[in-house]
Amino acid sequence: MATTSEPMVSLQKPLVLFCLLVFSFSRTHAELDKNANSQSDIWELHFNAFNLTPGLDADNDGYSNLQEATSGTDPFDPTSLPQLKIEADGSSIHTFWSTLPGKRYRIDTSETLLPNSWQPLLTITGTGEETELPLDLADPRHFYRLSVSNLDSDADGLSDWEELTLGLNPFSSRSDRLDTTDFQQINTNWNTPSTVTIGVLDQSMREDWPNNGLIAIRRSGGIQPLTVFFTIDGSAARGSDYTTLPTNQITIPLNTREVWIEFIPVPDTDPEATETITFTLQPGTGYTLGAATSTTLNLHDTSTQPSPQAAARFLLQAAFGPDSAPVGPDTIPPNVQDVITRGFSGWITHQFDRPIGYLQPYVDWAVTGNAANSAGLYGNYKQFAWWHRTMGSNAIPSISFAAQDPDPLRQRIAFALSQILVVSDRPERLIVQHQGMANYYDLMVKHAFGNYRDLLYDVATHPAMGIFLSHLGNRKANPVNRIYPDENFAREIMQLFTIGLWQLNPDGTRQLDPEGQPIPTYDNGDITELARVFTGLSFGDSNVFNAYSDVFTMPMKMWDAEHDCDPKLLLGTHPLPARTPSPGNTGTAGLADVNAAIDHLFNHPNVGPFIGKQLIQRLVTSNPSPAYINRVSAAFADNGSGIRGDMKAVIEAILLDPEARDPAKMSDPTWGKLREPFLRVVNFARAFNARSTSGHYPLDQFTTDHLQDPMNAPSVFNFFLPNHSPPGPITEQNLVAPEFQIINASTAITGPNYFWNAINGSLHRFGNGTAAYNVRLQSDTELGMVVNPAVINQDTPSAANALDPDPLLRRLDLALTGGTLSPHQFQIIREAMLRIGTGTWQWHRQRLRLAIYLIVTSTDFNVQR
Repeated sequence: MATTSEPMVSLQKPLVLFCLLVFSFSRTHAELDKNANSQSDIWELHFNAFNLTPGLDADNDGYSNLQEATSGTDPFDPTSLPQLKIEADGSSIHTFWSTLPGKRYRIDTSETLLPNSWQPLLTITGTGEETELPLDLADPRHFYRLSVSNLDSDADGLSDWEELTLGLNPFSSRSDRLDTTDFQQINTNWNTPSTVTIGVLDQSMREDWPNNGLIAIRRSGGIQPLTVFFTIDGSAARGSDYTTLPTNQITIPLNTREVWIEFIPVPDTDPEATETITFTLQPGTGYTLGAATSTTLNLHDTSTQPSPQAAARFLLQAAFGPDSAPVGPDTIPPNVQDVITRGFSGWITHQFDRPIGYLQPYVDWAVTGNAANSAGLYGNYKQFAWWHRTMGSNAIPSISFAAQDPDPLRQRIAFALSQILVVSDRPERLIVQHQGMANYYDLMVKHAFGNYRDLLYDVATHPAMGIFLSHLGNRKANPVNRIYPDENFAREIMQLFTIGLWQLNPDGTRQLDPEGQPIPTYDNGDITELARVFTGLSFGDSNVFNAYSDVFTMPMKMWDAEHDCDPKLLLGTHPLPARTPSPGNTGTAGLADVNAAIDHLFNHPNVGPFIGKQLIQRLVTSNPSPAYINRVSAAFADNGSGIRGDMKAVIEAILLDPEARDPAKMSDPTWGKLREPFLRVVNFARAFNARSTSGHYPLDQFTTDHLQDPMNAPSVFNFFLPNHSPPGPITEQNLVAPEFQIINASTAITGPNYFWNAINGSLHRFGNGTAAYNVRLQSDTELGMVVNPAVINQDTPSAANALDPDPLLRRLDLALTGGTLSPHQFQIIREAMLRIGTGTWQWHRQRLRLAIYLIVTSTDFNVQR
């Protein structure tokens, strides 16, 4: 152990405190030292400090080269040293020193300097920040000593500082999950020659979309820093058509296997044909060239049509993501091409004209005459129907309604609305009502492109809602018999379906009173008053009020004899007159009240910003700007023709808004949303054209793994609250992330496990006993990009049939993440695939399964940007 001393420091307070600063450097054997000079080879490489004699002091700062190596400081910089400082401000005294990540620092104290008198005062692991320690002034004299040593937390033979410098994990002896330890890998490859190749992560770019061309330069073998040379040619001009590195060389850093070179288009106003950029590796010192040394990128001009990435991103917002592409590594999926061809607005207009894809016809077929049971098709028929419509299937020729064009925009909007105007099958009365629940959901489907006012009325008078929020069979008040109207639906139609809890400005911000407090939209008296409106409603097929019925496919009827026909005052300002009851179940008076109440709530200025914001959250981003909400609110208030509540205008305002379409938003850390767990499954299914041989989709039970299923919310408050904010940075920035409410310690495991099981088997949670009903991914096209398509059915194809993984990953990137897969994720997935050896049983299938799994469990897939 070597030590050095600093002069004693005298401080008055009021006695003299003597502080002797003693530095102790302790080496460990947890270092790479191939040249056996007691100094870490990694430290020598890091500071270009080769051939330094350990006992000398290259920068004359008072510390030997060996001491600098132990402390991790620069031997050529006299200001880089383990310096312990002491300061006093008249009332206190403290010592402080700089730290490096992975080094251990210990402060010892002594009153006498005798060898056995030193006592440890503080031991810490360095963080890279300066550390401060208050000193004890109770005794007139103290001496302090700083010790610096190495750690080897994972006991693999490399110190923590070395591992951090190499980019390894100091807490795992096998950072890259290889068969050998980190030390063995570094020791073996320290002087190994490198072989350099190139790969293509993004081959096509456009002047008006920030999807830059991206090339990977990869090396195998060595780990020391390496400078690689290349040339760039082609019809595109460097500097005027695109920008990239200023020189024709790049350095691969220490222990780095892959670096990336971006090609950034330079927009111009001159129409041009597609130009090319040819990139070619050149020989250099310290490496040899591998097989792949040249590639060509395509630079496209600005276009009025969306790029493939822009179209794929749009479909993640407006539908259920890209479909499966039929052939080729860079083939554009059909629905992505449809968006490109029609443009965003044209695609939306085309969707508005599609036939309506209702759920109930399928459920009617399944239930009527026991058809489904006769076919051995058991389960949740309304969810089977949901999947059938969402997947756009017309593969059941025996069912007349099946052959119908898919309507993904309508279905996506309906799913969003179903999470605002919630009815769930959790109650026992509703869980067995497959037809009735499908009929209620079809209100969302029907009115997705209609008027929100009409949807409100149909929701208020539907028996499924009447059961769920308990206003079916609601009688007018009879104080003598202690009968009072149920207030459940009255409360929720205000709180959740129309106006919310607080008065809002058109941009969604809260209005404030003179004291700066938010203004409530209603109070308990308003709930009680509105509950009187929703009295007298009962089953539509009954001739007796409040008679039990199983008919949930007819709107409720009004019985004026059970309706409160007295005058009412809504929200404290809007009077409803006394009504004259009509005989029997004609319901003229009661329905007049219902319509008047619906009209009053619908015309409240809160509805546009309140509902508009939630639809933005479900489709585009969790934290829309006030300006974005204001534009959507304005479209709700007036579609341009004086019509309020036009859902087509609202949908266009949401999906075509500059913020929704601006690609720059993808790099904004506050933009986007956590994708709903269930919708991830749907995107996953569509990306691989999942289907059963029968054409049916008998899928349900997704709440088990994902806490989410259509029509299965745990309460009227949906699966998650629109203002939910998980603890941590999101809350600290006053942001919300609703979907995180159903990401917990359980679903964080069951969700990824579901995907792994689905990739390896079927999309069913518990399987399906009938082979024809097993819904599986159709991935032969992708499998033919892992290995020569001619041998995909072999159990163990020869290694000669293996194909470059890059085209496959580009395809999966577009289909699953909309082209946003990060280069680092691309590298991780590619390398993980290639670790499955070609001698492994069904290695080609295992590689594909792993690639899909790693993407669908990545942040790039789980976060919609």
